[in-house]
Amino acid sequence: MGKIIGLGGGRFDNGEMQNVAEYIISLAEKENPKLIFLPTASFDNCDDNCDVIAVFSSLGCECEILKLTDASLSYVDIENTILSADIIYADGGNLKFMMNTFRSTGADKALKKAYERGVILSGLSSGMMCWFAEGYDDCGEDGAFEWIACIGLLPYAACPHFEGGNWGSFADAVKGREYSAFAMENGAALVVIDGSYSVICGNEGGRVYYFDKDKKHEKSIFGGEEQR
Repeated sequence: MGKIIGLGGGRFDNGEMQNVAEYIISLAEKENPKLIFLPTASFDNCDDNCDVIAVFSSLGCECEILKLTDASLSYVDIENTILSADIIYADGGNLKFMMNTFRSTGADKALKKAYERGVILSGLSSGMMCWFAEGYDDCGEDGAFEWIACIGLLPYAACPHFEGGNWGSFADAVKGREYSAFAMENGAALVVIDGSYSVICGNEGGRVYYFDKDKKHEKSIFGGEEQR
């Protein structure tokens, strides 16, 4: 099995997700773990991701950015970099572009190997959904929501940012889908360790919801109220 921490959303620049970052690092059980940062979903633009890297660096991580759009990288380069990590953190953005890039470069295969070897997989928004069977993302034309097939390490559908906006449409969209599903609010994260599921939240709280396909995707709070 392996370790996955999927964040529905949240801010790193104001300390909201500090305790979640600390928890992710603690799972590595070593000083100065190596973190590989994947900005793929933001088209490898790291300008908006500096807060995440700054937080993990301040907590002792050796951080390296892997830009999969770099055409000079071979599959061997990508696999070696991913397998050198103690922690993988995939950031948010366009899930469709992310998965297309993972597949065209073979990064999806390398990430599966990393999971099997015990590398901690984490991420936010699209970087959370990528570990699931499918994700619900506003990456269609004019911001339309689409279902995107993902890596499939977790056999569920997933949705981030569930606390507001058009993301709430997931509750209806998931009905009739093949999988049961998880939806995370900003600040909430689903923790999967060796097949055991739990919830951790940032300093401003948040909830994780479960949609059971055997109960017509009825919604329920997963893991109790705003656990921290």
